[in-house]
Amino acid sequence: MRLLVTGATGFIGRTLVLRALADDAVEEIIAPIRSPDKLRAQLAREGATGMRKLRMIKAAAPAWNLRDLGSVDRVVHCAGVLFGRSRDEYFRVNVDGTLDLLGQLGDAPEVLVLSSQSAGGPTPEGHQAKKLNHPDRPISWYGESKLQMERAVRAAGHQRVRFLRAPMVLGPGDQATLPLFRMVRGKIWTKPGRALKHFSWVSSDDLADAIEVWFERGGGLDVAHVTSPGTITDAELMLTAGQVSGKKGRLLPVPQFLLKPVAFASKFIPAIGENVPSLTADRAREIWPNRWVLDADPFHQATGWRGQATLEDTLARTLAWFQREKLV
Repeated sequence: MRLLVTGATGFIGRTLVLRALADDAVEEIIAPIRSPDKLRAQLAREGATGMRKLRMIKAAAPAWNLRDLGSVDRVVHCAGVLFGRSRDEYFRVNVDGTLDLLGQLGDAPEVLVLSSQSAGGPTPEGHQAKKLNHPDRPISWYGESKLQMERAVRAAGHQRVRFLRAPMVLGPGDQATLPLFRMVRGKIWTKPGRALKHFSWVSSDDLADAIEVWFERGGGLDVAHVTSPGTITDAELMLTAGQVSGKKGRLLPVPQFLLKPVAFASKFIPAIGENVPSLTADRAREIWPNRWVLDADPFHQATGWRGQATLEDTLARTLAWFQREKLV
């Protein structure tokens, strides 16, 4: 099997490449990336084997330049902008880049596009979980770009394409949780708002398993939610990070209106965005709602698959990765 993975130097893409390197069913992995040297260094630090079947191509969204690639069997499209500085950047990479990629793939391979929970927006008022048949109401440029990407791909008539709307993804290599682990080293742990915020989440291992199962079993779905077991709160996330770190602190709710000027300032003060990438003026809009919970039952029913990871184990492995990389 020839597998193409975009975004291979990112968190999820790298996880998939590492798995594919150890999978005898995968004969060749094609990784179009901006920096082959960066991927080589990342994989070397992970002790990766089977590198002979990895083919790296210097290419990136929104113009992939893959027309001479030949046929591939499966594509997992992970590349995209998560924390952009303008609406145009999100749409140029997430929408135009995806259309360009699919337009260059011959022989209609099976394609899984990593979309986002943000495309649908937060859980509707009065509901416990966001269902696939609820109206899509993204509240950020990022979410709008992911929704427009899904719609544009369908409108272009591309066949055999699935969209996975993933919630918060946690696991080794997840740079987004680095500020969390750094915060719990102190005595005061701040959270936005007094009310608890509830989230669906998925471990990187569960996500990789679900992607493989979806390819193998199909299930008739072209869009799905995939989650690890249970719903977590923002307080639980912080307390569990402290627990696996062996730290104790005081949870301090911060009125959300105090965070909005900081998010706005991140546009002009690069250090804020570098230390807390999710606090850009755009992505901060997704902090304010109190419920981002997904209904993953359709995927479970279609494939028979359910996530297995626990939050404690996932955060413990994430911390071990940060410690190995000397980031905490």
